[in-house]
Amino acid sequence: MKETYRQLAEITLPDGFTVTAHSGAFDTPDNSLAFVRRAVEGPCDIIEMDVTFRPSGAPVIIHADAPTEAEGVPLEEALSLIAAHPALKMNLDLKSTENLPAVDALLAEYGLASRAFYTGVGESWVDTVRKNSAVPYYVNVGFSYALKRSPRGADEIAKKLRALGALGLNTHYNDVSPTVIRAMRENGLLTSLWTANTPRAMRRCLILCPDNVTTRHPDRLYQMMEKTDNRYQ
Repeated sequence: MKETYRQLAEITLPDGFTVTAHSGAFDTPDNSLAFVRRAVEGPCDIIEMDVTFRPSGAPVIIHADAPTEAEGVPLEEALSLIAAHPALKMNLDLKSTENLPAVDALLAEYGLASRAFYTGVGESWVDTVRKNSAVPYYVNVGFSYALKRSPRGADEIAKKLRALGALGLNTHYNDVSPTVIRAMRENGLLTSLWTANTPRAMRRCLILCPDNVTTRHPDRLYQMMEKTDNRYQ
């Protein structure tokens, strides 16, 4: 697909289109309170944080499967900052499923249960997530060159995600096509693309018209969106 600014001017993004600030957006350290404090100022609709657990079971934000007791920022500290911004939603990108009930408890404590969802959930994790957490989730799927051009194949994947109870598909922007996004939409599923950081990647994502784009530069993506003939919140 050759992305052009003329194509941008001709597209209409779906109603409810959202922009996610990837951990470390706005040139802040990944999974830090500095990132959270900056992200809540916007512009963004969703804040993404990597979530895992210390050996004690305490939820922390850090890009690691098994941090030590000394590593990571307590998730509770991040939630206390986000709670003061009622329009902001959270993408909790799971790196482990060891103590999901602790995440649910913190979300309930801060009144954030309706504002969070999980990504990072592969098919093999779905049962564990469903049994241990009430937080909705996207399922991560990659598409081969052939599969993302197959209407039948894309439809089969969409039906599988729907059967798994997913909100939708979470995948890299290079792994999808209009065929895939159309199949998701026809099956009542959302499509979230990551991580578009360059102008070329952002243009490609907007032309694909997904439901969400994750980026380390939300402000630049919004500027590009102003070139489109679109409707978005």
